[in-house]
Amino acid sequence: MFKLANIFFILDKNKGYLGIWMFADLALLNGKIITVDEKESIVEAVAVKYGRILHVGSNEDVNEYVGDDTKIIDLKGRTVIPGLIDSHCHMVSTGVSKLMTVNLSEEAGVKSVADIQARLAEKAKTTQKGEWIRGTREDDSKLQEKRHPTRWELDEVAPDHPVIVTTVGGHYSIVNSRAFEMAGVSKDTPDPVGGTFERDPNTGELTGGVHEKAVGVVRGTNEEPLRELASEGAKQMLLSCATTGITCVHDSLGGSQLRAVLDLKNRGELPIRVRMDVNIGLFPELNKLGIYQGFGDDWVRITGLKFFFDGSISARTAAISEPYLHRTDYYGIMATTREIARKTILDAYAAGYRIVSHANGDKAIDIYLDIMEEAQTKFPRDDSRNRAIHCTVVNPQIIKRIKKLGILPTIFGPYPYYHGDKLLPAFGEERLEWMFAARSFLDAGIKIAAHSDHSAAPYPPLMGIHALVNRITKAGKPIGRSQKITVIEALKLYTINGAYQAFDEERLGSIEPGKLADMVVLGEDILTVPVETILDIPVDMTIIEGKTVFSREV
Repeated sequence: MFKLANIFFILDKNKGYLGIWMFADLALLNGKIITVDEKESIVEAVAVKYGRILHVGSNEDVNEYVGDDTKIIDLKGRTVIPGLIDSHCHMVSTGVSKLMTVNLSEEAGVKSVADIQARLAEKAKTTQKGEWIRGTREDDSKLQEKRHPTRWELDEVAPDHPVIVTTVGGHYSIVNSRAFEMAGVSKDTPDPVGGTFERDPNTGELTGGVHEKAVGVVRGTNEEPLRELASEGAKQMLLSCATTGITCVHDSLGGSQLRAVLDLKNRGELPIRVRMDVNIGLFPELNKLGIYQGFGDDWVRITGLKFFFDGSISARTAAISEPYLHRTDYYGIMATTREIARKTILDAYAAGYRIVSHANGDKAIDIYLDIMEEAQTKFPRDDSRNRAIHCTVVNPQIIKRIKKLGILPTIFGPYPYYHGDKLLPAFGEERLEWMFAARSFLDAGIKIAAHSDHSAAPYPPLMGIHALVNRITKAGKPIGRSQKITVIEALKLYTINGAYQAFDEERLGSIEPGKLADMVVLGEDILTVPVETILDIPVDMTIIEGKTVFSREV
């Protein structure tokens, strides 16, 4: 015998079928379920069937759906939140890079230019002469010398190899003399549009630093990863994401990375969901093939075309209208021109694609908004949800324009904490009150999300939530504290708001009946722990479509 309550009907809005289900496949009982629904409901239990949320409520309610074959997880009072969404990152390319490059980050133990040289010299011993040596995640602010290595210092340890050292933000690299030679670049080579070669101010000699489009001039000789290597690197990185509670990423992808994701999907090996912001340079091919925005399924979907406007915050190269404080004659770098950006974006928008911009500084953001205002006027469509990635240095007028145009910003989550100490001398306390402006955006009624931009910063979302709630740097200094938000607000940035930015709000982002059963079990209660300890909350379990993809051993 079974109760009538155990038979229920659900009309799936997305797949359009009528299903009859009985007992739950999975039940989470005796917990604190933070649903992130419109009422911010908190319940004791949740039932799952066929990968979707069947019911949420009290233990008594959910027990109605428990049968002999139902898997039961006794939460023992632990907290459950919706699966976390990183709304902009470079996980796939980072995963590939980890298998091919030398990690030069502080976390890898690199503390000086000498450490960088030692790591590259060791790699040179096992690398055939003439082949590339690649270093990644270098951060001058974390080095004893507080500067990047020069090309001559790279020459000392690998004179017979082309060497490229990419900084943590990804927009600036240092190369050696062999790399310049292979690319045919000399001190007489002009800077490309949207990029610069750093030069000695007295002699004009190339120092090794290459910004934005200039990186591509040199790195253009750098080979693509092997297909199997690319998919394996992507898989390892996405599995690692799951250990931090991430169940979906909005990844910025080029050709080889896109293929790696699809290879994993086709083999049934994709660990978490991927929303793909494809490099706008692929627009002609995508458009020709009829691969439009929204192409894909619940696991993999194309969600926009990405265009780069300016430099990075971590490298202090974002294009801003007022000079940097540590370099009073410096205003950052534009990675394009207004004319190129306008033509490229209007062509793609006219074809029906959503635009996802990389724009950090207020100068770059204003140009993006000018172009989007023209695009949306010439080619109007309902609910376009164009996005502004980073959208870091803002002011009240920019926020008003974003609100009017319906643009959706996603802001850096971990940056105030992780990069804050090197940003204070570059931007100053006053300007930092208008950076990572979560409070101002939310008060204006703008549905912002948050992201890591990994590998530019660590990817655990709890670090991002910690940073946005506390607004304290790693060294304990206050940073733009007028922009602090509450824990539940920060949680929404990584859940329902992240889902909304991918048109996923009916599928993901909250724990409600009918939605996909993506959930995270925390080892501590994120709503009641001291806010300064949010960073240390352990992730005990990550569940995607009702299946456990990560479980911490305790």
